[in-house]
Amino acid sequence: MHAIYENGRIVIYDAYLYREVIKEIQGRYWDPERKAWTVPFNTENLSTLKVIGCEFKGVLIDIVSSLTRNRDKPKIPVEAVEPMPVRVKPYQHQVQAYNFVGGLLGLFAGGGAD
Repeated sequence: MHAIYENGRIVIYDAYLYREVIKEIQGRYWDPERKAWTVPFNTENLSTLKVIGCEFKGVLIDIVSSLTRNRDKPKIPVEAVEPMPVRVKPYQHQVQAYNFVGGLLGLFAGGGAD
């Protein structure tokens, strides 16, 4: 099975063994003339295809490798705008959500949501 990028979609060839997985992807389309599946181009679909062993060709090779490199970069820790009313150390996604919602609701003096 291999895939190429074409007009904002991923075109998947020789995917008979994986047709049931591909049928679960939102926006998939079977092109009977080319005998290939097409799915929307996004990182979720690229990840799904990578997991099931799809070989990427053309520009997809560079896109997938850049996504893999960016995922390995260390993330900068986020600090809470105001002290959080919890007794434990929150996870980063919790701090981000606290800052975002507090900024939306205008709970922080400085605005907070960056």
